[in-house]
Amino acid sequence: MSASRSMTCLRQQVRLARSALPHLHARAQSVRVPLSAGVPITYPRQLSTSSYLLSSDKKDKATYKGKDSGRPQGAHPTKHEARPVSSGEPVAEHVKEDESKRAGLPEEPLEGPPPRHSEPDAYHDGTTAAPLAGLAAPDLFSLKNRTIMITGGGRGLGLTVAHALLEAGASVACMDLLPEPSQPQWSKAEELAKSKGLKITYHPLDVTDQNAVSKLFAELFEADSDDQPIRGLFTSAGIQIMMPAVDYSTDKFRKVIDVDLTGTFLCAQAFAKEWFKRHPTMDGQAGVGGASIAMTGSMSGHIANLGIECAAYNASKAGVNQLAKNLALEWSRKGIRVNTLSPGYIRTALTAAQLDEKPELNEIWLKGSLLGRLSTPDEFRGPVLYLLSDASSFMTGADLLVDGGHCAT
Repeated sequence: MSASRSMTCLRQQVRLARSALPHLHARAQSVRVPLSAGVPITYPRQLSTSSYLLSSDKKDKATYKGKDSGRPQGAHPTKHEARPVSSGEPVAEHVKEDESKRAGLPEEPLEGPPPRHSEPDAYHDGTTAAPLAGLAAPDLFSLKNRTIMITGGGRGLGLTVAHALLEAGASVACMDLLPEPSQPQWSKAEELAKSKGLKITYHPLDVTDQNAVSKLFAELFEADSDDQPIRGLFTSAGIQIMMPAVDYSTDKFRKVIDVDLTGTFLCAQAFAKEWFKRHPTMDGQAGVGGASIAMTGSMSGHIANLGIECAAYNASKAGVNQLAKNLALEWSRKGIRVNTLSPGYIRTALTAAQLDEKPELNEIWLKGSLLGRLSTPDEFRGPVLYLLSDASSFMTGADLLVDGGHCAT
């Protein structure tokens, strides 16, 4: 057969196939060919109903006369007519065509008490208030009329955060392994608390001792007042041991895990037990007295740190990040949100000692930062305040990564 005759036959077969496609599509589910027949089976392409609309209605057919006639049409739930896929018009423009068909909350939520969990769709009827609608934006971050507990609060990041929480209106109960908190930072925090009519207390605590943790948390919950009840926990107690993984003894590895991961769990557990005793029916809805736990994870829970060998620490922080997700699963419907804060490198006395010991780390760490610098403890006041306040009312089981962009590359 000549080449020109072959091409002619091929074109005829293509035209026949095109004309038969709708019929094949309609009959695809009803035609059955025995496998023993030896007949090759060709399956027609299945077309999505969201991109290919078949309609016998004359009105619908008339709608698409013109250049788009016969082409696939895209459906959109907020529009009364389908949008031609090839129209070049964004979906958002079609949403605007019929305001009555828009989904979601009203532009400006009504004020008032929120619905309970038994009314999951109450916000969507346009008549029920959103829970925080009556608060001005700065008030979302306020911690007035509550007390926050802090582990690792005797120095460093924990004590810096304690000062910030006092500024936000909360009383603070700090716990640490140190017999006494660091000075002069502690005295400054006491002066601030006194000037604002608040309280800051210090309690020596080994977070790996379950009995000691349970006893202290029970005492603090018993002593809290009606006007400043305990409604938050920030866990920042932690240690770091840098050495090659092959050199770790069992005791040293377990020590890091016990303080950083087990200690975090024991404090969160003790907090939750006391909370549930006092709030057996709390639904956890923002703005009605729920609690928040913010755990200190680390960017090291996401990556391995160039220049330093700290397998135990990184494993413990990855565990903290995962622990928060599981506790959030169990407790969020009972009034406690649980999230983690994962800082990047912080310039503290500890990191200063590390840099003195290994000066080459400074260049390595700065190369890993998209901001070209290390952080300072004060830069984590805002993130912690966000996690503990009603500003993060819809956030639970999440990790807030504040690392200067280190994990972005």
